[in-house]
Amino acid sequence: MDPSNSIRMRIWNNLANIKFKVIYASECSRFADKTGNIYSFFLSIASASSVAAWALWQRIPGLWAGIVAIAQVLHIAKPYIPFMKHDKEYLEQSFEFETLYLGYEKLWFEYEDGRIEEMKAEEVFYKFREKETEIERSYKNACCPNFKFILDKAQKATVEALSRNF
Repeated sequence: MDPSNSIRMRIWNNLANIKFKVIYASECSRFADKTGNIYSFFLSIASASSVAAWALWQRIPGLWAGIVAIAQVLHIAKPYIPFMKHDKEYLEQSFEFETLYLGYEKLWFEYEDGRIEEMKAEEVFYKFREKETEIERSYKNACCPNFKFILDKAQKATVEALSRNF
C-alpha cells in the first residue's frame, strides 16, 4: 500500500486543507467587509458633500464632475460586485469549517494515539468529507475569490497554526 494514500496521510492532508479554508474564508470576510466599508464611505462622502461641492464646482469643475461620475458608476455597480456582499457568508463558512477542523484534529489525535481503529477512522474521515461537501454546497453562491495576497496570507497562517498545534 502506498504510504501517501494511508488513512493517516488522508486525515492529515484534509486537516491541513480545512484549516486553510477556515483562515481563507475568514480573511475573505475581513477583506470584503473592509472593502465594502471603504466603498460605502466614498459613496457617502460624495453624496453628502453636495453643499460643499458648490465651492469646488466654481473653482475646479472638472474635479467635482469626475468625483460625481465615479460615485454614480460605483453606486450603480455595487449590487453587481459579489465579493463585497458576501462578507457575512464568508465568516459563517469559516465558522463551519472551524467546527469541521476541530473534528479532524480530534480524529488525528485519536488515530495517532491508537484510540481508534483504522476502519473506524476511515468511517469518520468520510463523514467529515461529506460535511465539507455540504458546507461548500450551502455557500455555492458565496465562493471565496482567488486573491493572491489573501491566498499567501492564509497559507502562511495555516503553516504557523499547524506547526504550533502539532
